[in-house]
Amino acid sequence: MFYEDKSDFIRVRAFVSGRVQHVGFRSWACEQAERLGLTGTVENLPDGRVEIIFQGKPELVAEMKEKLKRGSPLSIVSKVIFYNERVKPEETFFGTAW
Repeated sequence: MFYEDKSDFIRVRAFVSGRVQHVGFRSWACEQAERLGLTGTVENLPDGRVEIIFQGKPELVAEMKEKLKRGSPLSIVSKVIFYNERVKPEETFFGTAW
């Protein structure tokens, strides 16, 4: 089995506020992350925010951060907070946390 060298990867946790629940934001975020080849999770939070954790090559993570600031077609993003995290080399896909 092929294992990608993840030594240059970075991992980010993002909290997105605004109209981001019940507008297809999680599905859109999954699609964007998968297109960029990122791994991680996305989850609706009880307070109305969406939490997205993603990792990959720095330039692709930067692209995802910009996408999250703009949001999905039906969302209205008012605020995004990013935190750096420790990379999880064992992570192999992007999915929705239920």
